[in-house]
This record gives sequence, structure tokens and C-alpha cells, in this order.
Amino acid sequence: MSPCSTSARPRCGGAARRAEELAEPGTGTGAVELRRRGLVRAAELVAMGVPPAEVEKAEPAARADGWLLSPARAREAVSALAAAVSTHDAAAPLDPGLPIEAARRAAGLPTPGLVAALLATVPSGERAAAPELREGRVHLGRARGLPNRVRAAMAAVRADLTADPFRAPDAARLAELGLGPRELAALVRAGELIAVTDGVVLLPDAPDRAVELLRGAGASFTLSEARQALGTTRRVAVPLLEHLARTGRTVRIDDRAHRLR
Repeated sequence: MSPCSTSARPRCGGAARRAEELAEPGTGTGAVELRRRGLVRAAELVAMGVPPAEVEKAEPAARADGWLLSPARAREAVSALAAAVSTHDAAAPLDPGLPIEAARRAAGLPTPGLVAALLATVPSGERAAAPELREGRVHLGRARGLPNRVRAAMAAVRADLTADPFRAPDAARLAELGLGPRELAALVRAGELIAVTDGVVLLPDAPDRAVELLRGAGASFTLSEARQALGTTRRVAVPLLEHLARTGRTVRIDDRAHRLR
């Protein structure tokens, strides 16, 4: 029987492909082995005889937890993540984003750390359309999967807060816009809002903007002075100062005074 007869062709074809691989320039280097495998442990490459210095030169798209991910495999993983998040958000629009472990499985990656490393390497010009990791969940952009009515309400809240950043919408305004606890929680998870306390929401950049305004309030400031500097009410100023303290932006001096860290 011929070595490449009909019954032997699969084996013959595999041997031929392996011969082509071995003939590829740079065979045995970290770069070529990473490109060939797509996803590989750095330790496995070293065990194969690839010098550690060559492993460092492999230039993976992402590297985490001892794993290397090739650019081609990374593109596949990003596409798989986008599809999985889109499917999830369509089924549960008020619970947007996949938990990172579910995202790991959807992308076929071995560790959550590799998911985080992969998403951190998405070029800035592509991030608007790519998945992103926020607070342990993988999202598709900001509020893309939310119902139209919620996105429309968010646009109104954004307009209000753009004009007056620290005048958080009150219960009447939220009710007018149809934003109940579930809708607000969804907008917070989507990164559209931050909740400084229950029912008090601001735009995500509000804490940083508050710090800039409070720099003009003196070396230390009271709640009343902070409220005046921010142009807001006690309802917002109290939980906002508590949020600034929790996030390490301010320090409580005594029962009355605060200062920037």
C-alpha cells in the first residue's frame, strides 16, 4: 500500500503539516511556538527547550498567570466575549455584563486573570466597541444592552448633571424618568452612574470634580463649607463626603472638619 493511500491520508496529511511546521523559519522560538499554539504556558515553552529569554521575546497579545495568548487567539477571544455579553444582555437587560468567571468560560481562557489582561490590551481606538472589565463584570460599552427607555432616562439625567454636577436628581425626578432601584442599579453596573448612597446618584467623574472644587475651600473644611463649594444640598454633600473618605480622597480631622488627603 502506498504511504499516502486513501486509508493513510489523514496520517500522511498530519505528517506533511508537521514537516511544514518544522521547516518554518524560527521553529522552536517563543514567537513561532506561540503563534502556532495560540495559547500556551510560558513554562511549557521552556520545557520544550525554548530559552527563557526567547519566551520573553514572544510578544503575546496578553500575558497573565503564566499563560501567553497570541494576537490571533486574542482577537478570537474578544469576539467571543462580545457575542457572549451581547446574548446575556439581551436576555437580562437590567443585569448587564457577564461575571468574569462566566466570561472566562465564554472566551475559552484558562484563568480570569487572562481575561483581565486581554481586555486591558485592547487599543484605545477600539475600546468603544470592545468589551471592558468593570468591577468584576465584562460589559459591552456603556449601557449598550439596556432598554431604550432606560438609556433615554439616562440621557436626561446626564443632561441634568452636566448642567449642575452635584444636584443629584431627587425621588420625584427619578420617578418622572421611570428610574426605580433596579434601573438605577443597572446604570451603576453599566458605569453610567455612581451611587454615593441609596437613591443619590451622580456622574462617574463627580468625586474627582469634587476634589478639584474642594481644593479652593482651604486647608480644611466643614460640611457646610463643602456644600457651598460644591453648590449642592446636605442630602448630597453628606454621602458624597463619606464616599470621598471611603475612597481615600479626604480625611476626617474631627467631628466637624475634613481635609483632602
